[in-house]
Amino acid sequence: MAEQVIQCNQACTVTVQHQIPLLSIDAGEASQIGYAVLLVWAVAWGFRQLIRMIRVDDSSTFKDEP
Repeated sequence: MAEQVIQCNQACTVTVQHQIPLLSIDAGEASQIGYAVLLVWAVAWGFRQLIRMIRVDDSSTFKDEP
């Protein structure tokens, strides 16, 4: 991007707006990111359920209490 010089005769306020190319994604890319997040969450939830199933017994504190 070329450097821009703004000259004012009097005191002025300059607002510079930047576009972040990282956030300019289309719907297909956004849905892929969403599916990846859901997949990671589902795998973590599955591991948690597996660990709870293995660790739960009569003396365990992980068992759901009424």
